[in-house]
Amino acid sequence: MLDRLLTTRLRPALAILGLAGLLALSACGGGSGAPNNPYVTPPGTPTLTILPAALTVYSGVPATLTITSGVAPFQAFSSNATVLPVTQSVAGNTIVLLPAKVSSDTEVTITVQDFAGQTVTAKITVTPSPIFNSLVFAPSGGDCGADLCSGQKGTATVVATGPGGSPLVARQIRFDVVLGPIGIVTTNPGSPLVQTLTVATDSTGTAVAAIQAIASSPTQPAQIRATDVTSGQQQVANFTVVNSTVAGQSPLTVIPAIATITSALTTTCSTGFRIDYYIYGGNPPYTVSSTFPQSVVLVNTTVAASGGFFEAITNGACVDPLVFTIVDSAGKQTTSTLINKPGTGTPPAPTPLLISPASVNGGVCTGKTFRFVITGGSPSYNVQVSPRGPVVTPAVVGSSGGYTDISGPFVPGATTVTIVDTASPQQVVTATITCT
Repeated sequence: MLDRLLTTRLRPALAILGLAGLLALSACGGGSGAPNNPYVTPPGTPTLTILPAALTVYSGVPATLTITSGVAPFQAFSSNATVLPVTQSVAGNTIVLLPAKVSSDTEVTITVQDFAGQTVTAKITVTPSPIFNSLVFAPSGGDCGADLCSGQKGTATVVATGPGGSPLVARQIRFDVVLGPIGIVTTNPGSPLVQTLTVATDSTGTAVAAIQAIASSPTQPAQIRATDVTSGQQQVANFTVVNSTVAGQSPLTVIPAIATITSALTTTCSTGFRIDYYIYGGNPPYTVSSTFPQSVVLVNTTVAASGGFFEAITNGACVDPLVFTIVDSAGKQTTSTLINKPGTGTPPAPTPLLISPASVNGGVCTGKTFRFVITGGSPSYNVQVSPRGPVVTPAVVGSSGGYTDISGPFVPGATTVTIVDTASPQQVVTATITCT
């Protein structure tokens, strides 16, 4: 009895629901399009496309795919979510890729589906990152533990490896100071500290940058970043610069530690070349002295503040080495070195020294003046006569092609005119005046 009553009352309601379903289907085109039937795309639907269709990405380095056409909203699916996870519901038209660490090249397919039921795929190759988790910072000493004392040096080291862990040789790694009172040490005396420096890896795939903390800096955090130029992958290292002004702790350093100047010729050493030596750390002011004071010109032998410099100017003296001693106000010492050495080039052969005429037969020389033209050799030239008595005008000839006049009184017989140039070794040439 109850069943009959329920059936009688529910039958009209079910009929109304069925009619509503048919009307809904009619409003959607009879169910012939997506999403009810994703295998049938309504005419005029824009084709689903993504760019790029193929892409190589590095572990830990973000990348993107861009949906350039189709019907939003979109969904994305990864064939290997462990290596290359994606968010299923795509925000806008950009798919963000963040590859996980892999030991060898791994192929992953990203499938994108739009609201019209269309699908398209992109082939992604995930490549091992060359510097994944390999950036290490270490101070040069243990005065401040694992951190860097103010004025102290440290090293930032990164190892670039390829598939299977093989070293990447001559790989360009850029080091950047992100924050903190630090600089990257260079070999350029004009810019001893910089904020960015690119270093090529060695045969083991290792690139090293020397880090210098500014002397007397207050304690604060610092960060250095290494970027593989080829892939764009980055790693950062964080540490603290610790204020340390105690003489026994605050290191005293000079940049450059050694400077070498090589001349062009085997016979000479540099003259007039200037080197700036920058002093950091310790307790300024600093005093500077050298082992061979006469072999170099020193400028600013008292340096007032950390980061200041003294100058060494070569004066032609060959030194290998000349050592500078730098002492701070607390008595802490350090040294730097200058090497000024000859080169390997052979000097050109000197032009022969000539005098014209080589001889004169003057007969009776009373009241006569004899002119001699000097060429070649190395000017200027000194002119002398023997035996003494005749007047020499001028006694010093300044240039090749110049002349000197020899006038009486002359003694009977031969008077020798001697010309000496200023070369090293000197050239000598003579002429003769014969008088009766």
